Amino acid sequence: MSEEDEEKGYLGDVEVQRAHNVFLIVSDKVENCEKLLYFVMRYAKKIGAGIGIVHVAELPEYQHWNNIEEQIRAEMRSAAEAEVYALADRLAEHVDIKPVFYFKEGDLAAEIVKTIKEDDAITGLFLSGRGASSRQEEMIKHFAGKGMDQLVVPLTIIPEHLELNAIDELF
Repeated sequence: MSEEDEEKGYLGDVEVQRAHNVFLIVSDKVENCEKLLYFVMRYAKKIGAGIGIVHVAELPEYQHWNNIEEQIRAEMRSAAEAEVYALADRLAEHVDIKPVFYFKEGDLAAEIVKTIKEDDAITGLFLSGRGASSRQEEMIKHFAGKGMDQLVVPLTIIPEHLELNAIDELF
Protein backbone atom coordinates (compact mmCIF):
# COMPACT_ATOMS: atom_id res chain seq x y z
CA MET A 1 0.00 0.00 0.00
CA SER A 2 1.40 3.38 -0.95
CA GLU A 3 1.73 6.26 1.49
CA GLU A 4 -0.89 8.16 -0.51
CA ASP A 5 -3.37 5.28 -0.17
CA GLU A 6 -2.65 5.00 3.53
CA GLU A 7 -3.27 8.71 4.07
CA LYS A 8 -6.56 8.58 2.16
CA GLY A 9 -7.77 5.57 4.14
CA TYR A 10 -7.75 3.11 1.27
CA LEU A 11 -7.40 -0.64 1.39
CA GLY A 12 -5.92 -1.55 -1.96
CA ASP A 13 -8.25 -0.06 -4.54
CA VAL A 14 -11.31 -0.09 -2.25
CA GLU A 15 -12.14 3.01 -0.25
CA VAL A 16 -12.67 2.18 3.42
CA GLN A 17 -15.87 3.55 4.88
CA ARG A 18 -15.07 4.76 8.37
CA ALA A 19 -17.39 3.53 11.09
CA HIS A 20 -18.50 5.72 13.97
CA ASN A 21 -17.26 3.06 16.40
CA VAL A 22 -13.99 1.25 15.79
CA PHE A 23 -12.85 -1.70 17.90
CA LEU A 24 -9.06 -1.72 18.08
CA ILE A 25 -7.04 -4.93 18.18
CA VAL A 26 -3.27 -5.27 18.38
CA SER A 27 -1.71 -7.03 15.41
CA ASP A 28 -0.51 -10.53 16.08
CA LYS A 29 -0.18 -13.78 14.19
CA VAL A 30 -3.63 -15.17 13.33
CA GLU A 31 -3.07 -18.38 15.29
CA ASN A 32 -2.36 -16.33 18.43
CA CYS A 33 -5.68 -14.51 18.41
CA GLU A 34 -8.37 -16.69 16.81
CA LYS A 35 -10.89 -16.19 19.64
CA LEU A 36 -10.18 -12.47 19.78
CA LEU A 37 -10.81 -12.09 16.05
CA TYR A 38 -13.98 -14.12 16.23
CA PHE A 39 -15.34 -12.17 19.21
CA VAL A 40 -14.51 -8.76 17.73
CA MET A 41 -15.91 -9.62 14.33
CA ARG A 42 -19.19 -10.94 15.81
CA TYR A 43 -19.53 -7.91 18.11
CA ALA A 44 -18.69 -5.42 15.36
CA LYS A 45 -21.13 -7.05 12.96
CA LYS A 46 -23.93 -6.99 15.56
CA ILE A 47 -23.66 -3.28 16.33
CA GLY A 48 -22.33 -2.02 12.99
CA ALA A 49 -18.89 -1.09 14.29
CA GLY A 50 -15.62 -1.05 12.41
CA ILE A 51 -12.43 -2.87 13.28
CA GLY A 52 -9.00 -1.31 13.54
CA ILE A 53 -5.75 -3.24 13.56
CA VAL A 54 -2.69 -1.53 15.00
CA HIS A 55 0.81 -2.83 14.40
CA VAL A 56 3.64 -1.26 16.35
CA ALA A 57 7.19 -1.94 15.21
CA GLU A 58 9.70 -1.63 18.00
CA LEU A 59 12.89 -0.66 16.20
CA PRO A 60 16.28 -1.81 17.46
CA GLU A 61 18.91 0.82 18.20
CA TYR A 62 20.74 1.25 14.87
CA GLN A 63 20.43 5.01 14.55
CA HIS A 64 24.16 5.43 14.01
CA TRP A 65 24.03 3.25 10.87
CA ASN A 66 21.39 4.98 8.79
CA ASN A 67 21.45 2.57 5.82
CA ILE A 68 20.99 -0.45 8.07
CA GLU A 69 18.17 1.29 9.94
CA GLU A 70 16.35 2.02 6.67
CA GLN A 71 16.73 -1.59 5.52
CA ILE A 72 15.49 -2.93 8.87
CA ARG A 73 12.58 -0.49 8.84
CA ALA A 74 11.57 -1.62 5.31
CA GLU A 75 11.78 -5.31 6.30
CA MET A 76 9.78 -4.70 9.47
CA ARG A 77 7.12 -2.79 7.52
CA SER A 78 6.84 -5.63 5.02
CA ALA A 79 6.44 -8.20 7.82
CA ALA A 80 3.91 -5.94 9.57
CA GLU A 81 1.83 -5.59 6.43
CA ALA A 82 1.83 -9.37 5.90
CA GLU A 83 0.68 -9.92 9.50
CA VAL A 84 -2.04 -7.26 9.33
CA TYR A 85 -3.29 -8.41 5.94
CA ALA A 86 -3.51 -12.01 7.24
CA LEU A 87 -5.77 -10.75 10.04
CA ALA A 88 -7.84 -8.75 7.56
CA ASP A 89 -8.17 -11.83 5.32
CA ARG A 90 -9.41 -13.88 8.27
CA LEU A 91 -11.98 -11.21 9.09
CA ALA A 92 -13.09 -11.08 5.45
CA GLU A 93 -13.89 -14.81 5.59
CA HIS A 94 -16.70 -14.06 8.05
CA VAL A 95 -17.83 -10.44 7.79
CA ASP A 96 -17.96 -7.67 5.24
CA ILE A 97 -15.95 -5.23 7.34
CA LYS A 98 -12.86 -3.62 5.87
CA PRO A 99 -10.54 -2.91 8.79
CA VAL A 100 -8.63 0.31 9.32
CA PHE A 101 -4.88 -0.19 9.58
CA TYR A 102 -2.58 1.75 11.88
CA PHE A 103 1.16 1.26 11.35
CA LYS A 104 3.28 2.78 14.12
CA GLU A 105 6.88 2.71 15.32
CA GLY A 106 8.03 2.99 18.91
CA ASP A 107 7.04 1.68 22.31
CA LEU A 108 4.09 -0.71 21.99
CA ALA A 109 1.96 0.58 24.87
CA ALA A 110 2.70 4.25 24.19
CA GLU A 111 1.83 3.93 20.49
CA ILE A 112 -1.43 2.12 21.26
CA VAL A 113 -2.45 4.93 23.62
CA LYS A 114 -1.40 7.52 21.05
CA THR A 115 -3.42 5.78 18.30
CA ILE A 116 -6.52 5.69 20.50
CA LYS A 117 -6.18 9.37 21.39
CA GLU A 118 -5.60 10.39 17.77
CA ASP A 119 -8.69 8.62 16.40
CA ASP A 120 -11.96 9.60 18.07
CA ALA A 121 -13.74 6.71 16.33
CA ILE A 122 -11.88 4.12 18.45
CA THR A 123 -14.28 3.10 21.21
CA GLY A 124 -12.57 0.07 22.71
CA LEU A 125 -9.31 -1.84 22.96
CA PHE A 126 -9.66 -5.61 22.65
CA LEU A 127 -6.88 -8.00 23.68
CA SER A 128 -6.49 -11.76 23.61
CA GLY A 129 -6.32 -13.32 27.06
CA ARG A 130 -3.96 -15.70 28.74
CA GLY A 131 -2.44 -18.31 26.51
CA ALA A 132 -2.08 -15.88 23.64
CA SER A 133 1.23 -14.43 22.53
CA SER A 134 3.68 -12.70 24.81
CA ARG A 135 2.82 -9.45 23.01
CA GLN A 136 -0.85 -9.74 24.01
CA GLU A 137 0.05 -10.76 27.56
CA GLU A 138 2.43 -7.79 27.84
CA MET A 139 -0.41 -5.44 26.87
CA ILE A 140 -2.81 -7.03 29.35
CA LYS A 141 -0.31 -6.65 32.18
CA HIS A 142 0.31 -3.04 31.23
CA PHE A 143 -3.24 -1.82 30.57
CA ALA A 144 -4.92 -3.82 33.34
CA GLY A 145 -2.29 -2.48 35.73
CA LYS A 146 -0.41 0.78 35.85
CA GLY A 147 -1.32 1.72 32.27
CA MET A 148 -5.08 1.72 32.98
CA ASP A 149 -5.02 5.48 33.63
CA GLN A 150 -3.69 6.08 30.11
CA LEU A 151 -6.67 4.48 28.38
CA VAL A 152 -9.57 6.69 27.36
CA VAL A 153 -11.61 3.71 26.08
CA PRO A 154 -12.74 0.46 27.72
CA LEU A 155 -10.37 -2.50 27.74
CA THR A 156 -11.88 -5.89 26.88
CA ILE A 157 -9.90 -9.09 27.35
CA ILE A 158 -11.14 -12.16 25.48
CA PRO A 159 -10.22 -15.46 27.21
CA GLU A 160 -8.53 -17.90 24.85
CA HIS A 161 -10.38 -20.84 26.44
CA LEU A 162 -13.75 -19.38 25.40
CA GLU A 163 -15.43 -21.68 22.89
CA LEU A 164 -16.71 -20.27 19.58
CA ASN A 165 -20.25 -21.45 20.31
CA ALA A 166 -20.13 -19.55 23.63
CA ILE A 167 -19.19 -16.41 21.67
CA ASP A 168 -22.06 -17.10 19.25
CA GLU A 169 -24.47 -17.26 22.19
CA LEU A 170 -23.40 -13.76 23.24
CA PHE A 171 -24.39 -12.30 19.88
